[in-house]
Amino acid sequence: MLNDKLVELPDYGRLIVVTDLHGNLDDYNHYLSLWDENDSDFHIVFTGDLIHGLNFDEDKSVEILDDVITKSKQYSNFHALLGNHEWAHITNKSIYKQGKPLLQEFKNLVSYKKGFIEPHLTRYIRFFKTMPYFVRTANGLFISHSGPSAKVKNIDAFNIIFESDYSSPILDDFLWNRYNSLNDYTKQDVVDFLDIVGCKFMIVGHCPVESYKVFSRQIIMSSSFNTDVKTYLDMDLSKDLNAIEDVQKSLKFIIE
Repeated sequence: MLNDKLVELPDYGRLIVVTDLHGNLDDYNHYLSLWDENDSDFHIVFTGDLIHGLNFDEDKSVEILDDVITKSKQYSNFHALLGNHEWAHITNKSIYKQGKPLLQEFKNLVSYKKGFIEPHLTRYIRFFKTMPYFVRTANGLFISHSGPSAKVKNIDAFNIIFESDYSSPILDDFLWNRYNSLNDYTKQDVVDFLDIVGCKFMIVGHCPVESYKVFSRQIIMSSSFNTDVKTYLDMDLSKDLNAIEDVQKSLKFIIE
């Protein structure tokens, strides 16, 4: 790990990547069942947005977070990246989905599950601040919650993100950008960014898609939220990646 926000994975072992869970404990446990925590060369990456289910009675964000915090301390091969929903609690920025004020909903959930908001909310926010932003693999895969940022014109501009606070506009792009917004990033922006950071292909979540979508040298996946075909990556890290199809061959599907 070059710094505590960029995880570097080697050219051996195995990797599972899972995108936005939004409080779905059943899916979280299923993906964990595919992973061997005792094999230090078998990595699992959750790309953020672990929290904020839309149905209060079914929202298991607290249970997921408690387990993620424990596993992040116990296992060097367990990685939970920062998503925009975790970021919102760090910055205390309002965030809404289907008209619901999610920060307040989360506080209500913590109070309901734990009996008190504090010290639990502070513990969760403290953990959110420890979450890495990115994973980069030796075989050329770049993993983030969203993005890329079109503001990254060279490696120095990218590295600034590690010296900035949570108000960084570049970090904002890697948490909020959507492939289908003309004002966010283009296919050429994906290519340019990957060339700058020395990677070949990119995996992100954030954008609701049915199963997955290929966008230039990027794959947007839906592993849990708002999809009938839950899609995750299960890759041999020694695998050569020469074309986007090589990444697609490592996609796995759960059909409900």
